Amino acid sequence: MTRDPGHLTADDLYAMALRSFGREQCAAAIAYADACLELCPDHLDAWLLQAEVHSLEQRPTAALACLTRAAAIEPASATAQHRLIAHYLRLGRPGDALHVAEQLKSQQPDVPEIDYVLAVARSRTGQRDEALATFRELLRHNSDDAGSAIEASWLALGQRDYQAGWPLWEHRFGLNASPAASQHLPFWDGSPLSGKKILVLPEGGYGDIVWAVRFLPALKATGANVHFLCPPALLLLLRSMEGVDEWVDDAEGPHGCALQVSLLSLPSLLNVKDPSLHPPPRLQGDPSFAERRDSLLARARAPLRVGIIWSGNVDYGGNADRSARLQDFLPLAELPFVQLFSLQKGPPQRQLIEGGLGDLVIDCDDFDFAETALLIQALDIIVMTDSAAAHIAGAVGTPVWVLLDTFPHWYHCFEGERSDWYPGMRYFRQEKSRNWTDVVGNIREALKRVAKSRGIL
Repeated sequence: MTRDPGHLTADDLYAMALRSFGREQCAAAIAYADACLELCPDHLDAWLLQAEVHSLEQRPTAALACLTRAAAIEPASATAQHRLIAHYLRLGRPGDALHVAEQLKSQQPDVPEIDYVLAVARSRTGQRDEALATFRELLRHNSDDAGSAIEASWLALGQRDYQAGWPLWEHRFGLNASPAASQHLPFWDGSPLSGKKILVLPEGGYGDIVWAVRFLPALKATGANVHFLCPPALLLLLRSMEGVDEWVDDAEGPHGCALQVSLLSLPSLLNVKDPSLHPPPRLQGDPSFAERRDSLLARARAPLRVGIIWSGNVDYGGNADRSARLQDFLPLAELPFVQLFSLQKGPPQRQLIEGGLGDLVIDCDDFDFAETALLIQALDIIVMTDSAAAHIAGAVGTPVWVLLDTFPHWYHCFEGERSDWYPGMRYFRQEKSRNWTDVVGNIREALKRVAKSRGIL
């Protein structure tokens, strides 16, 4: 026996919308939620569900419209405001996120969770000192607050306060160990290592690993016998570097180690204070790629060979902030003395494949990291947004110009044109979130100066 649809309440329709969403029937979920809102325009859960559906279906503007309506319902919903703040941050609109967070704080002044989101919004709008003070106050009341510790570490390290930043960074696992950890080995606590074998675990993305392997020689200098669990994709690239006694492929294998340590914990345990004392690793390009590299270089139609990458790993949560589009880089192709080479990997490479640009931008196809290193060594300059290849370029010594968003990874700090970690790295920073126009304009002028210095112009 079926129910008379004429007697369905708003809550009945919302339940049907929720059930449809759970079955991944997004169109039906929207339709039922719309019907619910026709009966009850202030049905908070229906607006929130619609926002969730639109986000899943990659309609961020529609999701924002639903969230702003949910947040406007009286009495004010903290849940709706929290989600609206998070959505504004995902859209690269930190100023709007801060405005909502301040409203939420005025309504509930004594809730730690609101202090946290307010501090996050402040950090993204450049109010870093205020944000750091709030995170430290939250940690004073709850030393196990991993979220506040990680945010505070990012701010401290980004301002070159390594002494304060490293210990805070050690909260990043919360109550969990490194995901690559052996089940049988204790973690190193910084105690003397003379003569002991220690297993170093990879952590983070490939760029994090390329950056952090610089600390392995310092670990070996303590007297340790260093075994490194290297990701297969990086093994050929890193095999020539110093500081590793054994390369292993299994944390539980017969390596005879007495201790283990996560790679990104080494700066804290080694008490790193001066980046200049820890130079980048020596990287090994793949010599078997030389013939293919030379064939790519021979296609150049202009003397200044510039490699470009406009996007990092699309699965990284912050990629929308740090990445650009191929069309943002195309003003560089207007310079007659510049030949662009695309080193782009992953899904964003489709922008070039579908762009019909011919040899205005030479597609170097998809290649591994050791091949990338060999090609980067042969180019004049690399111009790119932040991703693993920036660390490779910085390590091999080719000048690399990195386009940075308004809240970059702490490796690159929050101010300055030069990197503390890579001598050949130069920064071009955004003034406004997700606006690369002025940044690329500055790079055009810088390329003209390079061309003049080389007698090309």
